Amino acid sequence: MAHAVHPNYADRHDAEHRPRLGGGPVIKSNANQSYATDAGSGAARCADVGVRPQAFVTRADLPCGSTIGPLTATRLGIATVDVGNPMLSMHSVREQCAAADVAPMVAALTAHYRAADG
Repeated sequence: MAHAVHPNYADRHDAEHRPRLGGGPVIKSNANQSYATDAGSGAARCADVGVRPQAFVTRADLPCGSTIGPLTATRLGIATVDVGNPMLSMHSVREQCAAADVAPMVAALTAHYRAADG
């Protein structure tokens, strides 16, 4: 999952990096490598199936969460991408996401796994 821009806290996102509910998968990147996405892995398989991903880049003056992606990439030596669907109130009992984001993510992941099968 990925943090969608919350209407009450829109200022916590850069204007160009405001993932919205219903906007499709979000590719997450961070200059401090809190996410594993790099230039080569960032495109994923989205373009192969006509899915236009959103971008999430944490503002430089704010801390961000992290994933197991950087550790996994380091230990396995494989290209990785941190991707997820946008949601509001992550880690809350009132998490919210959009049903419209499911199909594009399924399409992108299916394309990825089919390509891996060769």
